Order: sequence, then structure tokens, then C-alpha cells
Amino acid sequence: MHGAEVEIKGVENDLVLKNVRAHIDNLDMPTASYQFRQYQENLQLKVQAATQVFGYYQATIEITPPNLGSSNLAKNENWRLLIKLGPITLIRELKIQIEGQGAQDKDLQGPLNAYKLKQGKPLEHSAYENVKYELQSIALSKGYFDFEFDESSIKVFESLNVADITIQINSGVRYKFGELRFGKDDRSQKLVKSLTPFKTGDLYQAGQLGLLNQRLKQTQYFRHVIVRPLVVDAQDTAVPIEIILTHKPRDNFDVGLGYSSNVGPRFTGKWKRPWVNESGHSIGGEVYVSSPEQYVSVDYKVPLEDAIQNYLSYQAGFQAENENDTRSQKWSVSATRHWTVENSDWQRSAFLKLEQETFTQGLEPEQTTRLLTPGFTLSRLRSKGGLDISWGDKQSLTTEFASESLLSDINVFRVTASSKWVRSFDQHRFLLRAELGGIVTNDFDQVPSSLRFFTGGDQSVRGFNYKTLSPFELDSNGERELTGGQYLAVASIEYSYPVVESWRAAVFVDVGNATEELFKDPAIGVGFGAIWNSPIGPVRLYLAKGKSDFGKTRYFHISMGPSL
Repeated sequence: MHGAEVEIKGVENDLVLKNVRAHIDNLDMPTASYQFRQYQENLQLKVQAATQVFGYYQATIEITPPNLGSSNLAKNENWRLLIKLGPITLIRELKIQIEGQGAQDKDLQGPLNAYKLKQGKPLEHSAYENVKYELQSIALSKGYFDFEFDESSIKVFESLNVADITIQINSGVRYKFGELRFGKDDRSQKLVKSLTPFKTGDLYQAGQLGLLNQRLKQTQYFRHVIVRPLVVDAQDTAVPIEIILTHKPRDNFDVGLGYSSNVGPRFTGKWKRPWVNESGHSIGGEVYVSSPEQYVSVDYKVPLEDAIQNYLSYQAGFQAENENDTRSQKWSVSATRHWTVENSDWQRSAFLKLEQETFTQGLEPEQTTRLLTPGFTLSRLRSKGGLDISWGDKQSLTTEFASESLLSDINVFRVTASSKWVRSFDQHRFLLRAELGGIVTNDFDQVPSSLRFFTGGDQSVRGFNYKTLSPFELDSNGERELTGGQYLAVASIEYSYPVVESWRAAVFVDVGNATEELFKDPAIGVGFGAIWNSPIGPVRLYLAKGKSDFGKTRYFHISMGPSL
């Protein structure tokens, strides 16, 4: 009987109607009259099952089959159901009892306060099953591995429209963490133990295993990580924990190509050797090449208390820049101590850098400046939404100084601060950005180009070319020669909204400049654009108009990468 359906009337509760439909849709429609009786009986059973789970035990069902014109069924004739739900069943008595060590566990009391499973409330089988599931899940996550239901039942008294619920639980004892088992993997033991958030003998918590699993993955030493309890091997309520690690190859290589309107095409090559020795030391290198900038660096990492949040790193590198009116070559070596603020997302690092930079800035003659620079950075990064971030923020504050009495050619104190915020309200998304910086020195002419401030471009004030906003001097032809700023102040707000699949339209306002006096002569960039959420990350296209003290400009900006 092709095209026939079942029409349902009398049910106003959408959840009940949806459940009835789900139950009867699995039945095969009869194709001949002799199949009617069996089909009607199946409909009756299915509708009763679908309504009873919501507490309707006295529902009446009238079934009207299609009209018969002959021994064969007429095509496109519908079956009709008239359902009268009747009175709903209420919970008369609710008895939930926990015996064993879990009887005093506050976490096991939470599901008992579930709103839909209370005395006097309508009976819903889903609420009953959810409470049982949550109790068992919480118990197992906390190490009550002998947890069991001594009794779990619903007794329905249809004539009274009431039900009595009984759940009796024996939680058993709570197990503890036992020894760590590594199999044949000897070299990882010291590293794993430094990252383990629990000790042998601590009360078992599944969340602690999840944290250890996450930390081991964050070290980037391993391709696969498995951390699991061996409950069957437990002795005296101590559960051994098995650690299964698949190491990454001895050497890892990563090559990247990109493009932005700031720097044009760019190439990045990275190499890393995760394991140098059994203490978890690692070494890596990076090469970056673009038209205005090139650099090469080597980094050596030494775990201290752990390899993620508490470690030393040593760097050495060379950087060359040829952009606008800046010509610079810089050699540097540094040592950095990294550690995390306890119970927070904030990262701290203290560093000591030795740099020597040979540079020509604008009309200034070539100079070489050596600086021994201690400094400190406080930073934080939080985000949600994967590649297309819908919520997040990023903050960074860095202070550094150098002194002529400490092997440096000049006295200089430099501070930079930046903050970015992404917030979404329904489909409305806002990106806010701010940057501040300042330099105090006894000889600004000797401050290297890499420490001076420049702005402009697709990551700062749009509507201007990359790093073209700064104080300047005029050459003999009246052309601007940038000198770099002693201060930096930039702010931006951008609003975007989805217009078609994977595309968002955006409008923005940017304001700021690099100057000799803080907040002097701000440049303004306004415009609109589109953001494509590509499979490899957001791609941004902006058309911007800029206005500053030296005129008006227009630029088309392209950039790619995460919002933070």
C-alpha cells in the first residue's frame, strides 16, 4: 500500500506525540486485508509503550483502518489513530537508599535531587533511568567499582494512577590509586611521574586520569596516549594504573606556506627532536622566509618540575629585516624560565637575552647596539570553537630593561601590553583589540629598529600598509623616512555576522599610531570585509580606508589564521 500513512489525533503533548510516531514508524504497513488484525494489534502495543513511559497508563486508542473497495487495499488510504491519554500517573512513594562507603558521599547525593524524580511529580521513565545512570557513572568515576543495584523497580497502581519507586544501592568501598605500570617503556617513567597529579594511595578519581592523559599529550612527545585503570588487577582496593605511550618519530618536520597582504608569500620550516635524553630534554629549530623578514632559530628545552608548565628553554637565532625604511640584522642568545600561575590560565616567563643588532633606520647612519636584557612576561590564552573561534581572549604584558652598567650600550626600559577579545551573542560576533607600548631611554637614536614601534597593516590599523605608521623625517626629495616610535597605542573593534554558509560579513574601526608622544595624532582605519571559514582556518578579506596626518589611503588586506 504505497503512500499510506498513519494520522494521529488527540495528543497535544509534543514529546508524547513524537515518541508515538517514533514507535509506530518502525512497523511495516500492511499490503492486504488479512494483515489488518496483526497490524492493529501491533499499533495498540506500540502506542501503549510510547505513552506509558510518560506516565499515561490509561490511554485509550481508537484505530480506524482505511476503507476497502475490494479484497485489495486502496492506494493512498491512511490509517487513523485517536488517542485519549487519560490521567497521568504520579509518584506516590520514592525510596532511594545508598549503603556502603558512598552513603556519605556528597557527589552521590546530587542526582537524588533531580527535579523530575520527586514525590508527587508525574512519573517519567526517562527521569528514573537518568537517575540510575548518573548514580552509577558518578560512583564508577570516583572508584566505587563494586557498585551495584540491590533493587530498582517501578510499581504502578493503574486504578489509583500512582506509582512507587524503589532504588536500593550498595556502593561498596571506594578504591585508591595503585602503582603506575609502564610495560617495557622505561625512558618515559621519570617524565610521566613528574606530570602525574595523584600519588599512590590517593582516593581514585577518573578526572585525575583524564588530566594526566591531557598533560602527556600536551608534552608533544607522544603520538598516542592511553591511561586506564586495571580494576581486575586491584589488590586491597588499590587499582594499578596502566600507561601506554606511542612515541613520536625521533625527528619531526613541519613545512608551511602562507600569504598575507602584510608580508606577501611566506615559508616556514620546523624541525623538532622530542627526546634528547631520558630526562625529557628536547631540541628544535625553525626557519622563516618572507620578502621583508627572514630568521632562523634553535631552541633547547629542559623540563624542571614538569615538561609543560615548568621548564627552561635556551634559544639562539639570527634575524634579518628589510622593510620600508628599516634595514636590520640581529644576533641573539637567550635563556627563559617558564612556569604557570597555580590554579589559573596565566603563564609566566622570566628571560635574559643578549642581542647585537646592526641597523639603519630612515636617514640615520648605520649603527650597532649590544643589549643584555633581563625581562618578564605574563600571558594568557583561552578559546572555544576550534579553528573558527567563537569565544576567547588573549593577554600579554612584557617588561624588559638594559643598563650601561650591565654590558649594554645604552640604558633602556621597554614595556608592551596587548589584549584581544572574541565574544559571540547568538550569531553576532565581536572582536576587540588593544595594544600599548613605551620606551624610556637615555639615547633613542641607539635603540635598535626591532625595539622601536611601528604599526599599520592587517593586524593593527587597517587602511595602511604594513608598519608604515610611525614618526618620520623628510629626505632631500620631500619623501617620508620612518624613524620608529617611542610609544604605541592601537585599539580596534570589529563586528561580523554570518551571511551564507562558511562566510561572515564584517565591519570594523581601527585607531592608533606609533608616536613620539603617547596618544598623539591617531590614525583611523574603517572598512568592511568577509571572513571565510575554510577547512584549514579563517581567511580574511578586508577593504579599508585610512586617514592620518599625512593623508588618506586605501588598502585591500588578506590574512589567514586564528582570531587570537
